Amino acid sequence: MEKNAKKLLNKYIAGNCTPEEMAVIEEWYLHLPVDQQAPPHSRIESSKQEVWNRLSLRTSTLKRLTVKRFTMAASIVLCLGVGLYFVAQRDATPLTAKTELKDILPGGHKAVLTLADGTVVNLDDAKNGQIANQSGVVIRKAKNGRLEYIVTELANAAVRGSNTITTPRGGQYQVNLPDGTKVWLNAATTLTYPYAFAKKERQVELSGEAYFEVAKDHTRPFRVKTGAQTVEVLGTHFNINAYRDEAMVKTTLLEGAVKVSTQSGSVNLHPGEQSQFNANSARLSLNEQVDTDKEMAWKNNIFSFDNDDLQSIMRQISRWYDVDVVYQGKITSEKYIGEIPRNSNLEEVFKILELNHVHIDARGKVLTVTGN
Repeated sequence: MEKNAKKLLNKYIAGNCTPEEMAVIEEWYLHLPVDQQAPPHSRIESSKQEVWNRLSLRTSTLKRLTVKRFTMAASIVLCLGVGLYFVAQRDATPLTAKTELKDILPGGHKAVLTLADGTVVNLDDAKNGQIANQSGVVIRKAKNGRLEYIVTELANAAVRGSNTITTPRGGQYQVNLPDGTKVWLNAATTLTYPYAFAKKERQVELSGEAYFEVAKDHTRPFRVKTGAQTVEVLGTHFNINAYRDEAMVKTTLLEGAVKVSTQSGSVNLHPGEQSQFNANSARLSLNEQVDTDKEMAWKNNIFSFDNDDLQSIMRQISRWYDVDVVYQGKITSEKYIGEIPRNSNLEEVFKILELNHVHIDARGKVLTVTGN
């Protein structure tokens, strides 16, 4: 089936869609507001180029509805002009977006480094170049903002100490560890690691979310501890989501092999698989068909939702935009599908959500979500 939104709409207008493609197009139309009418041709022409440049869609199949193809396609195009269409499971009512939202900007490259001697370095303000020298291990900030560790010939292998890099809400960062391992940290994440790894092992501790590209070293396994879970690898690519406010610790493997261990047991992951550890029940399970694109969307500067509930979405928004979220009334249990660029300011995000029956009141950096 054609998955490109522009080509799919063009095929529908021309009458060349397969039955499956027709069902997808007609599903989009079913989810438009009930009073949506086909816009004038001049408006369609002036807006469609911008729409195609930003459009990103996901859908599931519902019953067909026979209407004029061009009317449906035109209505869909304009309703998707903000760059995303959210698919909900019931009728939608408008979102109230307050003007304060326009001033809440997305996150960026922000982090704080705590050295072994307790020195705290704000990496936002630090100049490019050498930041510190710990027993012959040079720490420097590269031109692209990445933090790097360089082990010199004068490094004292007998000296031990740990560094901690922390991203705030609204921050992300990349660090190259002393062994050459590359780590991307999502917002509200803390990574603690030795500034010089031991001879027989490499071990770090993580709270939050990070993507690892572990340097291969068959003599020194690389371990990531996240509370009651330990992930062990020799050299591979994987993502760990271990936020304390999430129900599951999720470890997703993209390349190589990973062993995930808890007190209740262990699982070995193959590429495209994900372990899920519930700390409350101490249950470790395996998902053999995970959507790796969705799990890695944050690293690619995208929010990706696939049957996510509103509270799950708001937790991600809270971390990235550094806002607090409170709830009033009965909150919808609907599931949402779609993608939002993480470089959008908060006002743009809620314009995208305005097709759904979600009411938001913003006061400073506190968002109140009110249910029906």
